[in-house]
Amino acid sequence: MADKTLGILGGLGPLATVYFMDLIVKLTGAEKDQDHISMVVFNHAAIPDRTDFILDSTKPNPLPMMIEDAKKLQMSGADYVVMPCNTAHFFYEQIQRNISIPMLNIIEETVRYAVENTPDIKKLGILATKGTITAGAYQHMCEKFGIDWAVPTLADEQSLMNIIYNQVKAGKDININEFVRIINNMKADGCDAVALGCTELSVINKDFALNRDDVIDSLEVLAKKSILLCGKKVR
Repeated sequence: MADKTLGILGGLGPLATVYFMDLIVKLTGAEKDQDHISMVVFNHAAIPDRTDFILDSTKPNPLPMMIEDAKKLQMSGADYVVMPCNTAHFFYEQIQRNISIPMLNIIEETVRYAVENTPDIKKLGILATKGTITAGAYQHMCEKFGIDWAVPTLADEQSLMNIIYNQVKAGKDININEFVRIINNMKADGCDAVALGCTELSVINKDFALNRDDVIDSLEVLAKKSILLCGKKVR
């Protein structure tokens, strides 16, 4: 298969985009530069906040910028487009309709991975932004794959949003004990695995090397799928 170029619609947020690129490089089974995939990246940090708009449609709409960015990636030679942001997949279908190249869906790939790699999975825990949870993206995808799902309690959701916005996105110290407590609460609720359905949570997973078999990192799943689609090997 001929090598393909990956287009990354980034800036959602910038740290997660940079980590996604780093993850792709580290997960590629490469022995020389030419064994890596080619990437076209638009790290557009000015795109309005996705959760703000999902929760309040009077807030600035990020969709027009994302559509234009996807078109620019296509014009720049990308064969596939990915968005290293779970919440932004609220707009997935509208963006895909405006480009003629395939766009990977991080939520679909993550749930598929959970089903295929978690023995006898019946229930998936979803850790994500309030926007993603409110949109029901992971819930609908779990139902599509025939498994049950659970989301955090209201108190844990508020704590998780604080971790995402006031710690990771703000570049502040992470309360890792609180994050692990939330994961463990999901397990106690009967979840066979817990999906990190926010790319800022993937950054925590990297920085603290959680190394838990019951935690599925959506950004890592997307990186591996991107490598394979672009004709390279996963390490």
